Amino acid sequence: MAELIRLEKVSAMNRPQTFLRLTALLLGAFALVNLRAGAAETPTAQAGWAEVDITPPLGIGLGGRGGPETTAKKILDPLFAQVLFLKDAKGAGFVLVSFDVVGLPPSLSDRLRTRIVHELGLDYNLVVLNASHTHSGPYMIREMMAGVGPAPEIEVEYFKTLTDKIISATRAAGKNLKPVTVETFRGTSQVAINRRGKNKAGKVGLLPNPNGPINEEVWVLKVSPTDGSAPALVFSYACHPVIVYGFAGAAISADFPGVTRNILREKLGAAQVQFVQGTAGNVRPRVTANLENNTFRSGGATNLFLAGKQLADDILAAMKPLSQPSATVSPSDGERGAKSSGKKLVLNLAAAADRPFFLRGNPPPREIYETMAKDAQSEFRRAVAAYWLARYDSGEGFAKGDPWPVGLVRLADDEWICCFAGEPCVEWSQKVKQWLGGRNVFVWGYSQQGLTYLPTEALLPEGGYEVDECNYARAQSPARFAPGIEDAVRRSLRRQLAFVEARDK
Repeated sequence: MAELIRLEKVSAMNRPQTFLRLTALLLGAFALVNLRAGAAETPTAQAGWAEVDITPPLGIGLGGRGGPETTAKKILDPLFAQVLFLKDAKGAGFVLVSFDVVGLPPSLSDRLRTRIVHELGLDYNLVVLNASHTHSGPYMIREMMAGVGPAPEIEVEYFKTLTDKIISATRAAGKNLKPVTVETFRGTSQVAINRRGKNKAGKVGLLPNPNGPINEEVWVLKVSPTDGSAPALVFSYACHPVIVYGFAGAAISADFPGVTRNILREKLGAAQVQFVQGTAGNVRPRVTANLENNTFRSGGATNLFLAGKQLADDILAAMKPLSQPSATVSPSDGERGAKSSGKKLVLNLAAAADRPFFLRGNPPPREIYETMAKDAQSEFRRAVAAYWLARYDSGEGFAKGDPWPVGLVRLADDEWICCFAGEPCVEWSQKVKQWLGGRNVFVWGYSQQGLTYLPTEALLPEGGYEVDECNYARAQSPARFAPGIEDAVRRSLRRQLAFVEARDK
């Protein structure tokens, strides 16, 4: 009994120490759990953005119609450029600049990208410039066209002003970095219709083709500051912005993407909304198609609003929360309580780029330019004819092909962007997805620089505008592409993919 009492006394004496040790272990465990939870909630990304008005002065030549003969007489709505700067947890940065212009000439693109790299200290391949391809903006592609002559002073000054504005906006985006969460959303839209229809003779022309392919996919990137302030939004879809120049040929306008931007900004309370053009080479707005007469029409401002609103509605549908809040919950609380339909990204930025060489075929018949030289209605067409007839006479000055910028950007481990220069036709999107082995990829066109149309090889035998006529006024070669362009792109993308993924090893 005495021994039992002694053991109980010793046990009682040790209880406080045991309790303290147990308490310490529990507190440590809770601290570790909280630390891990905090780490999971800590934003791994930063972002900054800025927007600038890039509306040109009246009197400037307008793009999207071959030569610069049409000059701006009025401003229907202003043009903008937006800069989005993303940084991942490792400090890698990505800059996307969106322009309300028809395209970017190579010299301007190279200057802008180089200066942005210098300003922000980025990988050159992680700077992407994208043109909306509005046909109601300034003439931008003079250096790529035949017979247009030197730029007038109004155009030279606009390019200088545009450069300064973009660099200033880039600096502003870099100075305003804040912690953010990043999400992507996917949806579908029928705003576009294929424009490679056939006439009564069976020849492919710029005609509605309701059975032809479009890229229905809508891609949205939402960047939300963790402090609760207004988000930035990027949306991408493939469709030619050609409504305004059909009813207001001398007006400046961002066309239907501008309408979509305005609606999204209002509906979502977004601080910035920017549009990125997709593979829109052979698609245009469905509202402009007159299927009964097999023609395209303008439809005026009504169609402009309809196309812009439909795309905005489709984007909002893609972003709709998966669960709706109770009617008794306030909207702000409901938004917080509803489950997002988006995919949250952990940014892991990397990129590669290449310029695969696309061979050209034989030049078109000389007779095309002999006929063009007699066009009394167009000084531009006569100048183009003179340019090329001189080269037919000498047998020199025909480029063998084009080095074509193609890039691959990894935003996150399962979120990729493929960027094509020029005007890729819509069929390229599915090919890229197949070649990249099922990776989650969205394809942008009109990126880095303007060139000409890029058809797939299946389109070459059909001819038509995107295959032949689009090249006739170009300064490098009037010939269509030769077979082999698809293999060149496929090999290039495989090399780029291997390069990006090898950097992680």
